[in-house]
Amino acid sequence: MTASPAFRRTVGLLLAVVFLLGLTVLWWRHVLWTPTLGPEMTLDIQKGAASMTILHQLARAGLMPSVPAGRLYLEVPARGREMQWGTYVIPARSRPVDILEMLLQGRVKPLSMTVVEGMSSLDIKRVLEAAGVTGAENWPSLVADSGLLADLSPDASSLEGFLFPDTYTFSTGIDAPTVARVMVDRFRTVWAEELSAGHQRSMTTLDVVTLASLVEAETAVSEERRLVAGVFVNRLRRGMLLQCDPTVVFALRRRGEWTGRLLRVHWNVDDPYNTYRFPGLPPGPINNPGRAALRAALNPGKHNLLYFVADDSGGHTFSSTLKQHNRAVAQRKRSRH
Repeated sequence: MTASPAFRRTVGLLLAVVFLLGLTVLWWRHVLWTPTLGPEMTLDIQKGAASMTILHQLARAGLMPSVPAGRLYLEVPARGREMQWGTYVIPARSRPVDILEMLLQGRVKPLSMTVVEGMSSLDIKRVLEAAGVTGAENWPSLVADSGLLADLSPDASSLEGFLFPDTYTFSTGIDAPTVARVMVDRFRTVWAEELSAGHQRSMTTLDVVTLASLVEAETAVSEERRLVAGVFVNRLRRGMLLQCDPTVVFALRRRGEWTGRLLRVHWNVDDPYNTYRFPGLPPGPINNPGRAALRAALNPGKHNLLYFVADDSGGHTFSSTLKQHNRAVAQRKRSRH
């Protein structure tokens, strides 16, 4: 039986369609699966950018040979998934399909920031700004809200002292409130670890962290931390003023009066953080202490020392009497002339 002309035309048309579809698929795969020739580059995708806008941006950067091919990938294999905004590092000789998947999965360039032991919240604000954290300008108001500490330290008036120093890695676009939560959560982890190690405490969490911040500010010598903590505890028990210079600096900074040099006249500043004038611990931490300082505050040295003064080696000379201390101070002055 001979096929009719109409049937032959239909078959011919279907074969032509199949052939064209095959060529399209081959072209599409060749376009998207062939590596580009460009070097490694950084690509910034703006928040809220439409898919077509991003595809054209990729094309201008030499990362997408065909916008229609990219659009077809988004509509069929990607099943309508949205490309994510942020900063991306595109490896050299990347395939366009891999670039599309990178954007669809939101594999943005990691943002790394290091907070050093003893940094204040204002120091941390500068770190956040340098790292490009969203909303870093609102950091002071975030720190002033102690809600994150309601269960851990209900008497804390701010997050100062509980923003644990560490190196953090975030995705580009991280915002300041999230950073604050992560840093406080890191503090919680370290705090729980130190308590589980058997360190006993007779003070509140806030007082321990405050004491740790004084230790952190006074010495970076590991062997001295427990000695310094013990000196402050001894003075507290005897009702002596702590006379801790870093608390005066903190008071001046929060009042906007710090000029970079501490003078004897500053010991009289009328501020509750001034431990030359007000007895006991200051109202709260003066910086954000690290693990070693927290450990020293939880387990202060047991001794009869009451004084210390900086020596010429980067450490301190410790004394149990005022006479010994005055002698050490005089020696220090002579060595500096």
